[in-house]
Amino acid sequence: MNKVLTIALGLWLTCAFSGIAMANSDIVTASDHEAILEIAKGFGSAELSQTAKGAPIIKGRMDGTKYAIWFSGCTDGKNCSALQFICIWKTKDFSLEQINTWNAQKMYTRAYIDRDSDLILEMDIFMRYGMSKKNLDEVFDLWQTSVRHFSQQLSQKTQPN
Repeated sequence: MNKVLTIALGLWLTCAFSGIAMANSDIVTASDHEAILEIAKGFGSAELSQTAKGAPIIKGRMDGTKYAIWFSGCTDGKNCSALQFICIWKTKDFSLEQINTWNAQKMYTRAYIDRDSDLILEMDIFMRYGMSKKNLDEVFDLWQTSVRHFSQQLSQKTQPN
């Protein structure tokens, strides 16, 4: 009887620990540039490159709109702790009132006018300890939806909804 219990316990522990190992392999951190690029490609064109200072950056298009993902909190392009999604529009057709309305109504993104008078839409994601690929896919879906809605309001010159 003890032998059967020992074997059963051994099998149970093996299954339990293999499940934990599998769950950990599903975790993506901001340092997993290639894994993030692959998720980005699921939403449109995307390529991984570097800034002039050597920091990683993904540049892509979603629904025809250009965007970038800056990897931040990095040391020499590695050990990154966060992602910053960003779109830039060269337009003067969005008022401060519309930007303030967007920011008051939207939880995950923020809009503003930068020092060059460009209209910016950003979303920051803290990832020092990672997140599942499924959650990161949801982040990309949220970004795509936000960019789509923001772009539509720009083209229609309407208030955010």
